[in-house]
Amino acid sequence: MTTITTKFSIGDVVYKAWTTTVQKQHPCPDCKGARKWKAISPAGGEYEFSCPRCSSSFQSDRDLSLAYSEFAPMVEKLTIGSVRYDSSSDRQTEYMCRETGVGSGTIHSEADLFPTEEEAMRAAEIKAKLQNSTVEWVVKQYDKSLSLSDYQIENAAMKSAKDQKIRHSVDLQMLFDDLRGCETVADVLTTIDEFSFRD
Repeated sequence: MTTITTKFSIGDVVYKAWTTTVQKQHPCPDCKGARKWKAISPAGGEYEFSCPRCSSSFQSDRDLSLAYSEFAPMVEKLTIGSVRYDSSSDRQTEYMCRETGVGSGTIHSEADLFPTEEEAMRAAEIKAKLQNSTVEWVVKQYDKSLSLSDYQIENAAMKSAKDQKIRHSVDLQMLFDDLRGCETVADVLTTIDEFSFRD
């Protein structure tokens, strides 16, 4: 008769090595952490404005984002509640733990469980490093977020003037439409008196 011996027994305290994803942010390559840009026009005007890369809350181009996700090591303390052995399986010994459900809960592979927190942390760090270098969406995202970008800068005063010109053009078009509908000189005068540019 063969005796089956498992690494852990019911009631043993173990530490699971696993990983979780965390959000991080690269240092801004454009403003070098100042969060502001300075611009000097050819005429000598000096302007300062928020860095469009790291201080904006919304970016239409995801590739400009400095934020990225990566895997980080994680250790969880557990208590063995059930042992399952299958000699025909690659994962011969598996465990269920009190904290994650016994009977209907998470099944933990023996390879992920360690007797000490330190051993589990070392294993989790290796797992995270491997995942960060091989999981395709993490690798691609990291590469994209490091690429530099171009920005279109427009003087705020010029933009305001352009916007105001557009608004006034619309207002004048509406005035001319109203004047075309006038039947008398009195109607024309009233329409002109009531007309004003919007703020």
